[in-house]
Amino acid sequence: MAIKISLPDSTPAATPAAAPAGTEASLYRRPASVDQLAQAVREIAGRGSQVQVCGSNTMPLSVMDMTRPLETISTLRAKKLLDHSVADMTVVVEAGITLESLQQQLAWQNQWLPVDAPAAGGRAPMHRTIGGLIATNSLGALRLKFGDWRHHILGMKWVNSEGLLIKGGGRTVKNVAGYSTPRMLIGSAGSLGVIAEVTLRTAVRPSDEQIVLVFCDDAPAAATVITETLNAAVEPAYIELIGGQEFAHNTLGLPASNLVVAVGFIDRAELCRGQAELLRSLPGISSQETIALAAAQAGRLRLWMASEPTAVAAFRMVVPSSQVAVVMDSIRKAAEKSEGACWLVAEAAHGVIRGAWREEANTADFVRRARRIASKVGGQLRFLQAEHQGETGPPANRAGPSINTRIKNALDPKGVFGECSA
Repeated sequence: MAIKISLPDSTPAATPAAAPAGTEASLYRRPASVDQLAQAVREIAGRGSQVQVCGSNTMPLSVMDMTRPLETISTLRAKKLLDHSVADMTVVVEAGITLESLQQQLAWQNQWLPVDAPAAGGRAPMHRTIGGLIATNSLGALRLKFGDWRHHILGMKWVNSEGLLIKGGGRTVKNVAGYSTPRMLIGSAGSLGVIAEVTLRTAVRPSDEQIVLVFCDDAPAAATVITETLNAAVEPAYIELIGGQEFAHNTLGLPASNLVVAVGFIDRAELCRGQAELLRSLPGISSQETIALAAAQAGRLRLWMASEPTAVAAFRMVVPSSQVAVVMDSIRKAAEKSEGACWLVAEAAHGVIRGAWREEANTADFVRRARRIASKVGGQLRFLQAEHQGETGPPANRAGPSINTRIKNALDPKGVFGECSA
């Protein structure tokens, strides 16, 4: 069945990041190599200023102390592929290389990096930098089959608060003995140091991709589909739960429903087809309306799921995976009560819900409703916009400083880098 899937109209082409408003050009550094990056950090730290790191400016990173001098370093010029060992299936890249550029160069050797990280605010997911993806711990739905950044990263070079270049890991897992320092940088949001160079494990490029779409009338039906998929003798690459209203609006030729479960398979064509047929024969799924998409249509739909539209209030909510369908349905109803619609996609197996409230009016009302939903299920809610930032979740342990705080104080005692906003 042929369908048309429309990506967000506001998705721009990859362009160099502009200097933040109010920042003088002389205070906006664009190093073109690892050595220049280390030198820039040394000079800025030596002046007593803070270092703010940016790549494609797609996702928010660290929170800076605006009472102190601030200088920004862009990694977009440090974008070379330094080495690709095809036989060992490893690649060494500078942190400023975009995911799109890396995938294009790996494709010449029939390899790829199995990452489909999302991007907020109408930006293009493939235009995000590798350093930014690691710093924000962005992966996407493919981590269900291919694992998280700990499985992809073999080694790393990063610049600490004194401008020293630190090396951790290597080209093989055996090179890592004891604590793996690169893992500290995953999700650190630039608060511990600047990622300069990364050694990654690649994978053989799959020959086919197929998606089974299951259209569910309510949350219990969607929860049944997700449970049966996880318990079945199939190996999905991803299981995504999509808000049906927004899905129907952005696709032509597909029916509307309250929730849509998208189960994707990435492998050889015959294996994908066999698993898709087995999935559609399961009792809880065969009773629902299903459609199978293959090849380019499947890949385009996966890109659509990673491309969030421009939003007045974009957020991330983490809930128990068993509650993801109920919570998404509650958010949909909350949006209707706030007289608007909310773009919703969730990694069903991990309980990560991504949302984008697109209405100018009643934003504060929707934010309050979303916070109540998160509190009710014991979930964690984080808004990406500064005016709505602040995390809702279980109370923190007040017995003493967290491990993250102790690491931050040890590695950056002078506060050269900002605090992690995650």
